Amino acid sequence: MLTSTTKVVASCPSRVNRLIRRCSAGHGASGCLLFLVLGFVLLWAHQAVASSDGVQKPRDYGYFDFPTCVSYALVHSDSFVRNRLDIQIRSADVKDAHAELFPTIQLLTRYYFNRAGQNTTDDPNWAPPKNRFNVQVFMQNWNPFLALIKIQSGGVLVDIAKISHLDRISEDVANMAKLFHRVQTLEKSIQASKQLVALHRNKVSYGKNKDEQGTVDPIGLQVWMTTLRAQELKVKDLERELQEKTGSLKILMSYNPDMGLPLDTRDAANQILTGFNGRFVTFADIQGGNLRLKIMAKREQVQSQRVLGSYVALLPRPVLVFEQIQNEVDRSSGMNFAMGLDYTIWDGFARVRDIKRQKMVARQLNIDRRQYSERLYVTFRQLKATLDVSGEREALVREQAKLSELSEERAFLQYKSGAIGYDYYMDRRIDTVQAQLNALAVVQERVAALIDLATMAGGLTKYNASIRY
Repeated sequence: MLTSTTKVVASCPSRVNRLIRRCSAGHGASGCLLFLVLGFVLLWAHQAVASSDGVQKPRDYGYFDFPTCVSYALVHSDSFVRNRLDIQIRSADVKDAHAELFPTIQLLTRYYFNRAGQNTTDDPNWAPPKNRFNVQVFMQNWNPFLALIKIQSGGVLVDIAKISHLDRISEDVANMAKLFHRVQTLEKSIQASKQLVALHRNKVSYGKNKDEQGTVDPIGLQVWMTTLRAQELKVKDLERELQEKTGSLKILMSYNPDMGLPLDTRDAANQILTGFNGRFVTFADIQGGNLRLKIMAKREQVQSQRVLGSYVALLPRPVLVFEQIQNEVDRSSGMNFAMGLDYTIWDGFARVRDIKRQKMVARQLNIDRRQYSERLYVTFRQLKATLDVSGEREALVREQAKLSELSEERAFLQYKSGAIGYDYYMDRRIDTVQAQLNALAVVQERVAALIDLATMAGGLTKYNASIRY
């Protein structure tokens, strides 16, 4: 009998076990009977309260953990496909620039149904030529110097497209991570809020029973009923937000919005961060890994090539003429070949002004990059401060939750001894569940700051090997 009772009591929550050990400590054989009686009483009370609190069965988790969500998005996301197409377009532009190193050969053919002619010999028997077919082969002007600049600029533009693609992926993964963790927080918040609803409902039922006996303040009962309705509305708001966040996650993943998304949100923070705490991230790491800073530096490089191109526009352009003429009206048939230079003598100093214009654009890009770097530094300091404060806040919330549990245990003993009423004990139970909700909010703030910090340093992929792309 003692063995079976001990096993049953050991299955109760930790606070009940602590009470049993506290009550049985320091007693000998006479304490065994007290231990058994107290164990049965606490076990019965815990089961009664748990059943009234609406404790739910453990939920079944789905297939989509965070790495799986990212992998699905990389394959199906329309925005990622669009970025990959942009890379291919830029690569095609580079091939066009390589082709401009060689002159363009053009072939023109004509067939004259009627050809005008002129008799310059005063021959009465003269007639227009009967050959009506004409062929011309010639080379158009080309600028190999400008083509070389386009090749260099095109290669940098391809790099910009690739980095922009990675930056878009990094941004979407960060948003997915925040949504994924928010879904987990909402699931836990809904579960805890439903417990609060059950506790408030028990409290209202207790108040109605007391009201029938005339031993409760009617205004106080109305306050309890209003609090119950407010808590029920809060549960509905949380459920609506859960649907919205899940829908937003589906959009980022390009998942069918009409289908259910079976998420596995267990230990969501570890799925996302894999132990990353941000302690060893410095601003030098941010400057070296930030993707947008790299894009801005590449744009400055492209602009420097445009400045060089504006100087090249001042130089004479080489001209290559190659024509093969056959049966053209008013021109002699044969081949023409010539080489030379083409130079614009007067254009109203438009080329000179273009040089100044391109230099000013280069200065603007440099200023933009420095300003963005300064904003990054400010954000970096804010995130570091948030992480420091959130660590202290988590410790405080954990301590408050522990004190709430101890206060609930004491109130439970006082309620069983008749020292306090059931409503006071319910208040302590409500305080314990509310402390758990406060802990969830603090953890979410820290996780969001860590996600932003990892994204600034180059993306979550640098710190989570399971989501590399």
